[in-house]
Amino acid sequence: MKRIAKFGAGSMMLAAALAALPAAAGAEAADAKAKEEAKDLLVTESFTGDAVTDPDLHSLNACLTAATVLGGANDFDSCSDQAVGPVPESGKAPGYLQLTDGENYDTGAVIHNEALPSENGIEVTFAQYQYGGSAADGIAFFLVDGDTDLTETGAYGGSLGYAQFNADGHVNDGIDGGYLGLGLDVYGNFSGDTEGRGNGCPEGRQAPAHLRIETNKAPNNVALRGPGQGHEGYCLLATTATDEHVGTYPDGDIYGSNLAESLGGTTLDDAKRLVKLKVLPEGDHANVTVDIDFQDGDGWVRVLKAEVPEALPETFKFGFASSTGGKTDVHLIRHLRVETFQ
Repeated sequence: MKRIAKFGAGSMMLAAALAALPAAAGAEAADAKAKEEAKDLLVTESFTGDAVTDPDLHSLNACLTAATVLGGANDFDSCSDQAVGPVPESGKAPGYLQLTDGENYDTGAVIHNEALPSENGIEVTFAQYQYGGSAADGIAFFLVDGDTDLTETGAYGGSLGYAQFNADGHVNDGIDGGYLGLGLDVYGNFSGDTEGRGNGCPEGRQAPAHLRIETNKAPNNVALRGPGQGHEGYCLLATTATDEHVGTYPDGDIYGSNLAESLGGTTLDDAKRLVKLKVLPEGDHANVTVDIDFQDGDGWVRVLKAEVPEALPETFKFGFASSTGGKTDVHLIRHLRVETFQ
C-alpha cells in the first residue's frame, strides 16, 4: 500500500517560505542592479564634428580632425597644422579628438572645468586610439576635486599629464586637486615609481620594487594612481603590470602585462579600444573598476579594480591628456560619455 505523506499547516508555511527565498534574493539582486544602472547623463561628446557641443570642454593643444579653421571655440582648432604621422584626414567628418599627432615631444589635453555631481558615483566610457608610431607615451583620463580650478594638467611623459615629475633637472607638479588618474600606458612608465612619481607614498601604495628602478618599464599596461597635490602623492593603486621579465632595451629591463590584448594598434582601423571607468563611493574611500572592449568579439573585459583611500569628492572635474617623447604614436579619442548614478 502506497504511503501518503501528510503535512501540517506549519510545515506547509515553512515550505512556502523556503520556496520564496530564492525569488526574494533574486528580486533584491535585481533591484540592486537596477539601482546601480540607473544613471543621469552629465556629459556626452562624440568629437566627430567640427566643434564641441559642451561649452565647458576646453582644449590644451588638442584639435578636432573634422574642424576646418584654426582658432576655434574653446581653443579647439583644426588639426591641419598637427599632421605628422598617419593622422586622420584634416577637415573630414566624422572626425576625432586628436590629442597628439606623431611628432616627437608633443602634448595635448582636454579639460572640463565645470564641477559635476558625484555623490552616488561616476561611470565614464570612451573610445581611444593609439597607433602609427613606436608606441609612446599613452593616454590618461583623470578626475580632480570639483573645487579645483582646472586650467592645466600635471607633468607629461611617463606621468601622462596626471602625476608629478622630477628627473633630468626638470621638476613639475602633478595635477592640481588630483583624485584619480587612469593611465592607458603603451610605453610603460606610468606604472613605475620613477621620475619622482609616488613621492611620499606609504608602503602598500608604491610600485613593485622592479618598477622603482629608473631604467625599467612595463609596456602595454593599465594603471590607476590616486590622490595627490604638487610633488606629493599620486600613489600607484593598481596596475596590470607583472613581475615577469620579458626583455631588455638599451637602457634597462622590460616587464610583462596581464592584458590579453594590446592597448594600441598599427593603423587607425585596428586601434580602437572602448574603455569604461566606474567609481563608486564606499564610506571613506571609493571602489574603482576598469573594463576594456578590445574589439575582438569578446565584449567588455574587467582588467583592473582598486580602492581609492580617500572619499569621493562631492563634485568632480575631469580631462584627458597624452604625450609623445623620443618615441611616438597618434592619440585619438571619440564618443565620450560621463554619467552619475542616481
